[in-house]
Amino acid sequence: MANPFIKGGTIAAADIQRNLPLCTEYAWDFTRDNFIYGKDKQPKIVTGNKAIQIWVWKVLRVERYRFRAYFDDYGIELERFIGKVTNDSISHFDLFEYVKEALLVNPYIIEVEEVDFIQEHKQVVLHIGLQTIYGHTTIGVEV
Repeated sequence: MANPFIKGGTIAAADIQRNLPLCTEYAWDFTRDNFIYGKDKQPKIVTGNKAIQIWVWKVLRVERYRFRAYFDDYGIELERFIGKVTNDSISHFDLFEYVKEALLVNPYIIEVEEVDFIQEHKQVVLHIGLQTIYGHTTIGVEV
């Protein structure tokens, strides 16, 4: 539905996604928490779903509104869940909504299909299933 307060037509989300450039990121080593370099000592570059996985990993590790270097829509508000058990359905749903909101900012991500929470002692790992413009991908992120 068109916005009655905007003059002229609006651009459909499908049109925006068709005209996006190829998603690129510097390759990231998740276990060492560092960039991956090639033999020529230059950082490697990945594209497509691999690039989106790196973006997701980074976004979920930045607390929203904390750093001036990021726009207000970058990052996630996870501090409110620290020290709380996420086994009850209300907290689980709230956490899912926060993750979904943080990830759907990216125009390459079409849908957040699932977010599974695995909690062992004080460590929480999110397994996220995404539908991107490049297809389905999953990523595991420790938060």
